[in-house]
Amino acid sequence: MLASLVLAGCVHAIRLPAIKTAPPPARAAVLKSLQAASPCCRAWTDLPYNDALPAEPREYTIDKFSPVAELDGANTHFLAFVLPKFSKPYRVVFQTQPSARHLGNSFLFAPTVTVLDANFKPIASTDVSLCVYISWRPSMSGSFGAVTISNPNAQYLVVTTSKKQLAATTYWAQSPTSFSNVNAPSTTALASINPATPVTSGSFNVPHGPEGTLTLGRMTPAYASAVDNGLCGKPAPGPGLLPELRRAFHNR
Repeated sequence: MLASLVLAGCVHAIRLPAIKTAPPPARAAVLKSLQAASPCCRAWTDLPYNDALPAEPREYTIDKFSPVAELDGANTHFLAFVLPKFSKPYRVVFQTQPSARHLGNSFLFAPTVTVLDANFKPIASTDVSLCVYISWRPSMSGSFGAVTISNPNAQYLVVTTSKKQLAATTYWAQSPTSFSNVNAPSTTALASINPATPVTSGSFNVPHGPEGTLTLGRMTPAYASAVDNGLCGKPAPGPGLLPELRRAFHNR
C-alpha cells in the first residue's frame, strides 16, 4: 500500500510542458503600441552603450518590453553595442525569423544599422537588405543580411528600424515543411497532439515590423554561407535543365 501511495504521488507530480496557443500580435497592433510608448532616449548620446558586439551571432528578442527611443522623429526599439578595436574590415551578420507560422499573417524585424564614432556622431546608416535562406537546421533558416565595418573610427553600432524599412518587404520562397511543429514521440504523453499543418507553400513578400527575433554578431563561416547564398528575389524563369543537358552531351 505504501509503495502504491508513493507511485501515486510521483504521478501527480508530473507536469506536462505548457503549450502556447495564443497567436502572435498583428503587425498593426505592434506599430500602434510602439508609437504610443514613452521613449527613454531622444538622441544617440542618450543610448546605453553597455554591451560589446557579440563575438559570434547571438539571439535577441525585440518586443513590447524592449526599450524605445525617439530617433529621427519616430519611435523605435533599439539595441546598442560597443564595437571591438578596429584592426581590419569585418562583417556583422543579421538574421530574423517570421513572427508567425503562416507567412500570410507574419512580419519580419528588418534592422537599420547606424555606426557611430567616439563622439556618438553617425558615420553611416544602412537599411539592411534581407535575403531568405532555408537550411535543414531550423536555427540556420530565416532571412539574412550583413554590413561591413570598414571605417577605423567606428566605435558604436546601433540597431533600430527606419520608416523606409517598415514600409518595405522581404521576398520569401517558402518550403512547405519549414517552421512546422516538432512531432512528439509516440511513447510520450504528448503523442495525441497532432502536428500543425505545414506552412503554405509558394512565394510571399513578407512585410517588415518593429518587433521580432534578431540574431546578430561577428560573421562566422556558417552564417557567411547563409548570407552569400540567400535568395533575394524571385528567380527569373529559364528554359529548364533539359536544354542544358542536351548542350552538355552535344559538346562531349
